[in-house]
Amino acid sequence: MTLQEPLPRRDERIDFLRGFALLTIFVDHVPKNLFEPFTLHAYGFSDAAELFFFLSGLVAAMVYGRTMERQGFVAAARRVWRRAGVVYGAQLGLLAVVLALVWVCLAATGNDVFRWMFRVEWIYEDPLTYAMPVLTLHYQPGYLDILPSYVLLLAIFPLVLKGLQRNVWLVLVPSCALWLAVQVFGLTLWTTRGERWFFDPFAWQFIFVLGAVVGHPALDGRLGFLKSPLLFKLAAVAAAAIAVVQISFALNAVLPQIPNLRPDSLPLDKSTLSPLRLAGFLALAVVARRFLPEKGVLLRQWPALAVIRCGRASLQIFALGVVLSSLTAVTWVLGGNNAALQSLLCLAGLGVQFAYAAWRERTVRTPILAPVPVRAEPERLDGEI
Repeated sequence: MTLQEPLPRRDERIDFLRGFALLTIFVDHVPKNLFEPFTLHAYGFSDAAELFFFLSGLVAAMVYGRTMERQGFVAAARRVWRRAGVVYGAQLGLLAVVLALVWVCLAATGNDVFRWMFRVEWIYEDPLTYAMPVLTLHYQPGYLDILPSYVLLLAIFPLVLKGLQRNVWLVLVPSCALWLAVQVFGLTLWTTRGERWFFDPFAWQFIFVLGAVVGHPALDGRLGFLKSPLLFKLAAVAAAAIAVVQISFALNAVLPQIPNLRPDSLPLDKSTLSPLRLAGFLALAVVARRFLPEKGVLLRQWPALAVIRCGRASLQIFALGVVLSSLTAVTWVLGGNNAALQSLLCLAGLGVQFAYAAWRERTVRTPILAPVPVRAEPERLDGEI
């Protein structure tokens, strides 16, 4: 069998966007660094979290939807729940790392602020009482509030896939109704300490499902309206207006003479995925879709390749980002609130993630570019976050 020239074996644009979202989340989590004010939230009502959930749904539908079409519900459900177990294990592993980090900081400094900063003080006070909440994901320390919602979404995802396979409205209507129930009635889950889940799964499931609709193979070719010139124009106007409002808000904080166009009462609650956040993200997504390069273009740019590698190792990069951002939270306290130090550590953390992703590409994964048989099926995307 003859071989082609090296070609991308998967859509690197999705990996690029996943890597970009994860790296942005890391930057946003490094306390008081000089780059955070200029990330996605500076230009839109949403931030990298919306992109994270949307892409997670899109990739999961691409991977497991194909499995359901070829091997049936049971095989797809088995793969989804296996992945949910991996993510659940990652959550527990990260909690153990954070607890160890706090223990070291307490032993070295005696400063109790670290227990409160990471919201782990109750585990130290009564570990047996909090064992079950930890296992049921109702206990969510700092930086560890995204994965619990993702685990729940994966747990019900086989039903979502089955519904999308039959009729998209069987999924979209109840998903939207659940999101509306959050907006109207405040439907949520509660943590052990009586606080609402920061990423309310009843709300954030909607953007996850929207991503699944876009990515499901059964709906391929049936979403032509996304290419509508009118939709693009409306989305571009909305995205531009939101950007002007957000930029004015950011500039006003530095230069008070510049008018702030964003009302203080603007409802932008993140926990409930407020309508303005959702609408702003969807408008930006429609615009960004139009400007995505052709497949293969990003592979010719070495900075883009570094981000693509991070997207291919998404769960590992997310976990590494949590650990590194937790360390920068410690340096924020020990370094006397030094913004310059935090910015340098932010850059160093990005470098560590790029280096890890490159190492993993060489030693663990199939290379991004590889000779493939002419009639070989493209490599599947991982069902990773």
